[in-house]
Formats: sequence, C-alpha cells, structure tokens
Amino acid sequence: MTQPAAPLPDEEELPGGDAGFVATGDAGFDAYAEALESGEVPVLGHLVLYSIFDGRVTPELLEEWFRELGLDLAFLPGALRRDAAFEKVTGPSGVRTVYPLDDPTADPRTKSRRKADAIDRQATLMLRHVRRNRREIVRHVVREVRDEQETKLSYDSKLGEAVFRFDSSGQRAPGDGELYVAPDNGAIGQLPEAEQGVVRDMLDEIKVAYDHRRTFYSGDKLRGVVREYVEELGGVKVRPTGGVYFVHRQHASTLAALRTLVARFGQGSHFVRIPIPDQDEMREMVVTAFTTQARDELNQLAAEIAAAQRDGASDHLVQKLYRRFRDVQRATAEHSELLSTSLDDTKAALDLVKLQLGSLLATADDTGE
Repeated sequence: MTQPAAPLPDEEELPGGDAGFVATGDAGFDAYAEALESGEVPVLGHLVLYSIFDGRVTPELLEEWFRELGLDLAFLPGALRRDAAFEKVTGPSGVRTVYPLDDPTADPRTKSRRKADAIDRQATLMLRHVRRNRREIVRHVVREVRDEQETKLSYDSKLGEAVFRFDSSGQRAPGDGELYVAPDNGAIGQLPEAEQGVVRDMLDEIKVAYDHRRTFYSGDKLRGVVREYVEELGGVKVRPTGGVYFVHRQHASTLAALRTLVARFGQGSHFVRIPIPDQDEMREMVVTAFTTQARDELNQLAAEIAAAQRDGASDHLVQKLYRRFRDVQRATAEHSELLSTSLDDTKAALDLVKLQLGSLLATADDTGE
C-alpha cells in the first residue's frame, strides 16, 4: 500500500488560496485507491483537497461542462458583470506597477544586484478612486515616489484616468457599460522619457486586464463554486481553516465529476480525492472534525442570537438565524446516521441554542403583537 509522500501543505502557502495537493500526487495514490475502491477494504469516504488557479473559463463553457458531467446547475455562479470587472481591475488588488527611478524598465525584485542607494528611490503607479454615481465610475492613475534617504513621499495625482460609463439604455444586463482609458499627455510629458513608456504600458495593461476579467471567471470565483459544492455534499472541514474536507462515500460519483471539472479550469488546477478506510481511527477523526465545526458554528450562532435579543432583531434576521440552526441540526442528524455514531456533545449544544432561539422567537412574536 502506497502512502502519501508528503505532509499536507498549509493553506496560506498555496497560491490558489484553498489548501491543495501537488498535481503529481495523484499517481502516488493509485495503488492505495485501487485497493480501497476494489472492495478489499471498506471505504468510509474521501478526503478532498483542491487548488484552483485563474484560467480561461467563460460562463457558457462552465455551464456546458456542468451539463456534460451531470453536476447541479444551481451551483453555477452568476453572470459576469462589467462594472464588477472594472472595480476589480482598478481596485486595491488590481493593476499596479512598481519601478526604480534610476532605471524604470528594471525589475525591482533584483534589488540585491543593484546599489542600495539607487533602489531606495522608486515609484509606484496605482489607481485611486475619484467618484461613483449612476452614470460612471472614475479612477485616476497616481504616481507615488518613495525616497527612503529623504524619508518622504511625493505624488503626481493624475497621469491618466480609467472611466467606466454605465449603459443608460435600460436594454442591457445590470452593470453593463464601457471602459474608457485616457492618458493625461501633459502630465505624462513632464516625466523622464523612460517613465513615460512605463505609464503608457500601465494604461494598456488596464484595458487588457479588464477584457480578461469581463470574459472569464477568476480563480477566486471558481474556487468558491467548488467549495460551496463540497460543503453542500456535507463536507466536513478536517482542518479548521478549511481546504481539506471529508466527504462520505455516497457522494463518490459527484466527487469524480468535480475532479474532472477542476482539471479543465486552468494549468495547475487540481482536485484530489483520497479514499480513507472505514476504521475506528478514521471515524474518530471525522467525528472530532465535525464536532469542532458544529461547535464553532453554534457558538457563533449563540452570540448572534444574544445580540439579536439585545438589539431587537427584525423578523428577517430571526428567520435567518433559525435557518442556520436548522442547517446545523440537519447536518448533525445526517452525519450521525452516516457515521453510525452518536454525536452527543453536538446534540447537547444544539439543545442549548434551541432554547435560546425559542426565547428569541417568543420575544419577536410578542413584539409583533
């Protein structure tokens, strides 16, 4: 039996955000998986690990794959909005350029090979919000110069602007509109010639990034789709930070479909299922993980119920809290049955929150009268 060759990586170390496993790890599990899935050893379920990167997945292509693989269309993300693409590209995590002033075309990451006093003066081109209304969103390209020797910052407040103008015809989808990127030639002309090229390259980069973002789903969006699907299958977080889940064997065919789906997302994206044997030690691991997950959710729920009682919650909030309680209650019953065990600690916590929730519901009814 072949065992995994490396420990599970920390979620924070993975570029994709959710914990994953090296793509080459699949082959190492072949003999292990075959022995379990052949029926020689009963399978309790699978550990699921995934890592997802940006690719070129359009809404139409993703829906086609869902249909082909028999996946639930309810988990498809919403349509891509052009205004959201603009906000992303021109927001804090969007297009940004950093360069040393003595050589604007140099890579600032080569600092160790450059003179320290030269690299101490560098410029950053960034986008800053100016205004938003029903007609448009306006962002300016700002040049910030950092001088470590003089310990000061200086700014050129507008080298250009990126504007998103909403469609006002009322005949297009919500958030539709057009991007306009314009240089301020007078301000750019005051810069050294080498820097002028860097600024114009950045303005071009805004257009390219916007076209990509309005056409393809981001890795974050696709990661959210997979996470939501796995959690809806009753996935139990084996680690409190998430990214590694246990899913019961009854969902094996859906996990196989998700694995095929993720493999199509983009280079480096992968979804790994590790079958685990139906043994006491494995059951104990899953029960402990579920109990911890449920306890954390119930503690949070109890705190929110207490706050709702104190602040006089609306009917909408009370019903939302009640639905969350029912979700934990249902998950507890399902896992108790699937794992053939009693989750007494979780049930006791459920009873306490149920009493608290009952008091809140009674208070809401009294208020409504």
